[in-house]
Amino acid sequence: MGKKQMALIILLINFLAKAQCPAPSNVTYYGNITDCTLSWTENGTASSWEIAILPNYVIGTPLPTSGFIQANTNPFTITGLSPGCNVFFIRSVCSSIEVSSWAVVASLNCSTNVYIYLDTLSTNSLSLNQDNHIEIVPNPATHQIQVEATLQIDKITIIDSLGKVILTEMRNVTELYIGDFPKGIYLIQVSTRNGTIYKKIVKE
Repeated sequence: MGKKQMALIILLINFLAKAQCPAPSNVTYYGNITDCTLSWTENGTASSWEIAILPNYVIGTPLPTSGFIQANTNPFTITGLSPGCNVFFIRSVCSSIEVSSWAVVASLNCSTNVYIYLDTLSTNSLSLNQDNHIEIVPNPATHQIQVEATLQIDKITIIDSLGKVILTEMRNVTELYIGDFPKGIYLIQVSTRNGTIYKKIVKE
């Protein structure tokens, strides 16, 4: 067997391994500056996962190729984090040769552009920091969205996938018209007295 044939077989094995090993979804981050707990939905039969932590994350930083944290529980607690923007990549380990693609979640101290960038990496695997005080409905949406909030809203900002602010409302609004927006993914930044909450919407 030639080298090209062997390389093709190895490539095919790697492809099939990833195809048969689904990625985690609904990854959620809870924590403070130095400690956090990650939880996720396992979509296959994996009972162990690999986690890569990228501290002080900068857009475009490549994933590490070694030094992963081995997690055998879900949820999983991580301590001793560096202050600042920490980004967590997690993948399922289905067997000794089968790993999934990466899912990702960011800590609370990242810039808006980082959230936008990560959100465009995977529309299926990525979850922004969750907050039940704010809900955006419907989602996906075509013409209007309702902002349902249990907190007083000071400002709502809508940002496109390039990081451009396309709409700002400086009042406690509950309905926004998005019918003129191009189709795509948008980040809703909701400023409240308790802090800033980020939500993702899909414009169809």
